[in-house]
Amino acid sequence: MYELYSTTEKIYLFICGLIIAFGIIYTTYIYFESRKINNEWHQTFTTPKEFWAPVPKWEWKRVIIN
Repeated sequence: MYELYSTTEKIYLFICGLIIAFGIIYTTYIYFESRKINNEWHQTFTTPKEFWAPVPKWEWKRVIIN
């Protein structure tokens, strides 16, 4: 039988496969990491009013006085 791919083509396809596999692994890692962060956010965050309660109130100061 004859060879379908040469040795260099096999190495090239192997490297491309590794790049695709690492891309899928990295994407999965980022997905689960962001899911963990979002779950932590939802557990600690209650309402916007409670979140901004420690911020002091302020008002605009007039810049131009007539």
